[in-house]
Amino acid sequence: MMDTTVTHQPVNIRRLWKRYRGAIFTILSSLAIFLFYYAVSRSTVRNIDNFLQDYQGGTDWGLLLAYIGLSLTVVAQAYTVVKRIGIPEYIRKLGGAGLWLNIRIVMSLVGFFAILIHAGFPFQFRSSNLWSHGFAALATWILLVTTISGVFGRYLYRHLPAFKRAFAIWKPTHLVVTALFFVFALAHVWIETTGGG
Repeated sequence: MMDTTVTHQPVNIRRLWKRYRGAIFTILSSLAIFLFYYAVSRSTVRNIDNFLQDYQGGTDWGLLLAYIGLSLTVVAQAYTVVKRIGIPEYIRKLGGAGLWLNIRIVMSLVGFFAILIHAGFPFQFRSSNLWSHGFAALATWILLVTTISGVFGRYLYRHLPAFKRAFAIWKPTHLVVTALFFVFALAHVWIETTGGG
C-alpha cells in the first residue's frame, strides 16, 4: 500500500515578502491615493492648496523649489558618468554602481516632488495648454512619464536576466524621454527667465 501522507513545508515569510513586496506597495499606494481623493473633504483640499500656493511657480519659494528640483535631477545623472567610466577599481572606490544607482533614485524622487509642487500639482496644475508658460505643463507631464519609466526600469533591472529583452527595449526609450524632459525643462527656464512666458 502507498503512503499518502502529505508533508507540509513551513511558509517562508521573508521569501514571500521579497517576491510580492512590489505588488503590495503598488496596491497600498493606489488605495491610499484613492482614499485621499475620495475621503478628504474639499475644504481640506483648499487648505492644502492654500498652503502650497507659496511654493508654486512665480513665488520666491516656488522658484527655489524649481531650481532645487532641477539641480537634483541634473546631479542625479552623475550615476551615468560613474557607470560609464569603465574602470572597476575606480568604480569600487566611489562605492560601486549600486550605491550610485540608489543615490540617483533618491535624488531623482526628491527633485520630482520639488518640481511637482512648483508646478502646482495636483490641485492647481493647469495642463489645458501644454505650450503656455514656456512649456511648463509639457515638461511636468514628461517628468511624470520619466519618473514612472524609471521606477519600471528599476523593477526590470532587479529582475535581470529574466527581463533582459524588456530592459534592452526600455533603456533607449527611457533615455529619449529623459532627454525630452531636460530639453523642455531648460526651455521653460530660459523662456521664463527671459520674460517670454
